[in-house]
Amino acid sequence: MIASGIRKAAIGGFCLLVGLLAFAQMRPSEGVLNSSYRVGKPSFPAAAYRNISVAEFRSMVRKAFQASGFSLVSIDEQKNKSTIVKFNFNSDLKMAPKPEILVSTDELLDDKRRCNPCFLRFAEIKNAAEIAALPWMTQYDQNALLVPAIDKAYSTLESSGREHLDPAFKFNYKPQWAGEKNLFGNSFVGISLPSLKERVVRAYRDAGFIPVESDASPKSPELALAFNFPLDPPKDGGAIYKVLIRSQYDADGNCYPCELTEQYDPYQQLPPPGLSGLLSRATLDSRFTAARNAAYESVRIDLERNLRPRSGFSMPAKPEAALGTPRPPPRPVVVT
Repeated sequence: MIASGIRKAAIGGFCLLVGLLAFAQMRPSEGVLNSSYRVGKPSFPAAAYRNISVAEFRSMVRKAFQASGFSLVSIDEQKNKSTIVKFNFNSDLKMAPKPEILVSTDELLDDKRRCNPCFLRFAEIKNAAEIAALPWMTQYDQNALLVPAIDKAYSTLESSGREHLDPAFKFNYKPQWAGEKNLFGNSFVGISLPSLKERVVRAYRDAGFIPVESDASPKSPELALAFNFPLDPPKDGGAIYKVLIRSQYDADGNCYPCELTEQYDPYQQLPPPGLSGLLSRATLDSRFTAARNAAYESVRIDLERNLRPRSGFSMPAKPEAALGTPRPPPRPVVVT
């Protein structure tokens, strides 16, 4: 009876794990905006103000955002709750939906309706999920305007409200815009997917990787280019290495953009080398690292002119472990 109960619990736990994994795979990607604007709702306010009327305080907030390209939609004042100032972002980009910005303020007033104090919170992008569902290029163009505009509004508030800043608080907003960040990896435009695939495969082949043929639709949103890296030349087989191309297209069918990321497991189990392969295995990680860097450099030189506007080419980070490293044991689950 006990054994039966244990089996049922194990099966139930396995099904739950499978369900969680499936859910994780079905979740949409975060979107470009999350890599550019990550303030969220911290516990500390952006600023606190005293000795200013609530009307002047609200006007200061409104004018700062309007000067940065936002239009006021409403000011929602609720008793014993935060006042929500809502803005729409105006831009020349023909896109929907327009970003909606919420700025919360907590207004503690004296009997003369002066701030005692009034707390300014961080801007929240109300429809961030809708923006994340837009095509990547639309998101990139939107972010390049939206996030610097939010930064500009807070910079204006920092200077315009300096004389009323509560001395017990400093101005806590730090600029969010740190330049373009691709959603997936190196991002290319103005090139067909077949041409991009051919040039990437050539770069890796020239660096010593052996391409593995794979079938995929020429307009597939995802294409995995598989390679083997020789373990013990001249023997067949090798370590598995992949480059994933995620693609969107313009009206002419060219990348708009196509983004490259590598996918490989440094802990993958490799076949035993045998006596003749011991020396090759001793130099495997250095050979692999050199070949990987050479392939990236070839891709950079060949495709740099096709990089997405405002983005730069990024070289790969150092792997977390040398190729062929034994997989570390799983961390024990902490039971509370």
